[in-house]
Amino acid sequence: MSYASENIAASLKEARENKGLSQRELSARSGVPQSHISKIESNAVDLRLSSLASLAHALDLELAMIPRKAAPAVRSIVRSTGSHKRQSNNDALRELGRAQRALDELPKSLQENSAVQTLQRLFQEMNNFSNILQETDPIKNMRSALEAVENSGDLKSLENIAKDAQRLRNKLGHSVPSHMMNEPTSRPAYSLDEDGSDG
Repeated sequence: MSYASENIAASLKEARENKGLSQRELSARSGVPQSHISKIESNAVDLRLSSLASLAHALDLELAMIPRKAAPAVRSIVRSTGSHKRQSNNDALRELGRAQRALDELPKSLQENSAVQTLQRLFQEMNNFSNILQETDPIKNMRSALEAVENSGDLKSLENIAKDAQRLRNKLGHSVPSHMMNEPTSRPAYSLDEDGSDG
């Protein structure tokens, strides 16, 4: 395997671990067999473009062809965005993965509860803030509370966990710099004209 392929394999493994995903979970998200992911990460197989694209998409990575002269600048940007409090970020993402697993392991009788569905959505949204997620303790507390609910079936606790998750998600949403937010899509001029005319 070439040096470049080894680097890509190492980057994929690091991205998976940073998201707190097991190889099996990444397989479920990407459609790439777990055994193949294992071989890719251990450099035991040549990485096909189709597998790379599927894995990158599942890990929220973007594949891009860049001019060689621009590569140092791109690497610098990636380092500066990726190294910001990397360890606490990794810990928080791992804890989020554990909390998600605890949620998934709740009894079927609780899975239909609206608080569980709210938590599923909020955990996914928090995952979208993975570059700024730093706080491990609140997520750890949510995971512990979910594990307690698994044994007790206490719906009130479940609702409280959902409220805690909503607060953390809102905090993450408010801490995103404005230049990183999706710009609101402006309405085309012709629809304004149509709205204003009565006939």
